[in-house]
Amino acid sequence: MDPAVLILSYGSVSSKEIAESILGELKQPKLITTNIYETTSVNCYKCDIITKYYNTSISLIPFDGKFESVPPEIKKRTEALIIYFEPSDRTFIKNIPGLNDFVESNEIQIGFLATTSFSGKANELNAEDLREHTNVVFDIVSLKEDDEDADDTQGLNYSEILEGLKNCVWSNVKIGSNRNQSADPEELENQLNDFENLLITAQTLRSDPNLSREELLNKAEQLAEVMSAILNDNDSD
Repeated sequence: MDPAVLILSYGSVSSKEIAESILGELKQPKLITTNIYETTSVNCYKCDIITKYYNTSISLIPFDGKFESVPPEIKKRTEALIIYFEPSDRTFIKNIPGLNDFVESNEIQIGFLATTSFSGKANELNAEDLREHTNVVFDIVSLKEDDEDADDTQGLNYSEILEGLKNCVWSNVKIGSNRNQSADPEELENQLNDFENLLITAQTLRSDPNLSREELLNKAEQLAEVMSAILNDNDSD
């Protein structure tokens, strides 16, 4: 089975809406496979990830429930998390320790804590509150600009999440996209060497226990910038 992106919602935007919006921004059809886990029916959306250096397929799994009730079979497949929350619900913080434990025990590569926008009100959650409690794997994403109407869930922007999914090194990754098949051997070898170096750097970053949180964040940001620049070069070729 393809690696999974588990999508959960603790707010007004449903996990299904998020999955279908991601496919919509990628201009991909809704190809759904329904799996039954005991008494739970779960839809899996096929999602193709195509970059200059690899192409692969993943499953977007919008789960209609909380993390504790996700079937073990889905948790085992999960390599990325998208969690929607409402800043006005401060009790959401109580869910984070369990998510952190899952990230560490399952070596989750990337996670997103997404909300429509932050209001800046003193009694609501803000990005700093979340960073204090969450594993460094999680990016905190506003799907609208903070000065836009937070109650309007139309026209949400998932570009930051899409970029993260494309930068992720999935377990079933295949090096080389269709466009690279016509490249000359020297160019292809250079591309593969660049990608291999990025993989080695990413693995080293994840396995170094001596890095402080700040050092890890800085190095992760540098790695993301380099990888994003290389992948985005695909658009200019």
